[in-house]
Amino acid sequence: MPELHPYRRILALVRLDASDDVIVGKALLLARLNRAHLDLLHVVELDGALDGGYPRGSQRATVRALEAAALRRLEFLAASMGASEACCHARYGQRRQVLERLIRQTPPDLVVTGEASACVDGAYDTLVLSAGRRHGGRGLSAWLAGVLRLLTGRGIGVSTGRV
Repeated sequence: MPELHPYRRILALVRLDASDDVIVGKALLLARLNRAHLDLLHVVELDGALDGGYPRGSQRATVRALEAAALRRLEFLAASMGASEACCHARYGQRRQVLERLIRQTPPDLVVTGEASACVDGAYDTLVLSAGRRHGGRGLSAWLAGVLRLLTGRGIGVSTGRV
């Protein structure tokens, strides 16, 4: 049986959406367990509206402003999750090209992402995570109805969802 080697560099692909807590949380846990370097990357995707015209300045100035804003959000996310040791990157461009460039510069041992299509070929492991979905599309109203049934003594139906 081959010997497992610890991860030394972990890259988490962050979309700045609801799935980020799961992705960054798992990447942070694995980085701490392996004493690995953690990189967080957000790609500011190409926007047809912006590519057609850049208000108040040049295309380059707009790209720098978009990257700076995304980097602030990424650093806030890292700080709020207790991942102050993570190195944050925000790049503007096509996701595949940005990822290929970063992987060539600093190759990771593991990429943690929320979508399998985000990754490119490389000599690294990939962990694809998804945010938990509510079972049967049940939301706040179903939860409140269950609490009311519990309070009125009619019992409560328990339903487990996928995590």
